[in-house]
Amino acid sequence: MDYTTEAILEGISMSNNDVLNYIYSKFFPSIRNFIENNNGNEEDARDLFQEAIIVIYRKMKKEPLVLTCNFRTYIYSICKLLWLKQLEKRKNSKEISSEAILENRLDEAAPTYEQTERFRLYQKHFRLLGPDCKQVLRLTLEKVSLREISEIMGYKGEKYAKKKRYQCKQALMQSIKSDHEFKEVYDE
Repeated sequence: MDYTTEAILEGISMSNNDVLNYIYSKFFPSIRNFIENNNGNEEDARDLFQEAIIVIYRKMKKEPLVLTCNFRTYIYSICKLLWLKQLEKRKNSKEISSEAILENRLDEAAPTYEQTERFRLYQKHFRLLGPDCKQVLRLTLEKVSLREISEIMGYKGEKYAKKKRYQCKQALMQSIKSDHEFKEVYDE
């Protein structure tokens, strides 16, 4: 069973074990990978993940929490910030308030993860396109004119280049939207 972001937040506020188990099974693996790839181990990841849940719980007790991103993005951002704080503390042996870091950096960190996940999904499906479509879309991204695209690709004219560009964009979007990750990455 999948929970909506609202149901997850409600479950955290009520300490619902089913929701907490869902959060752990659904979101912990990516956090563990992040920590292990950044000078940490699984125990660090478990502690940090638990701390992130507590931070969310405390924030919700202070005031209603309204997310502008999906829960995956939110918890990843919190964990990332807490881990950066932890690494900084290890490096400098200085105490830094996790609440202060969260207040100052959370808004700018959440879009970063979301953008990264969207780009990863885009890249995954871009690689699946045929060579012609890849080339047409690359040239489009480089702001090459339709006339030049038609010359480079050996097309009859600008109209065909325009049609081909449209077909390639449609094929890419269709492929991305059919991916099971699409809903998670573009949720909310």
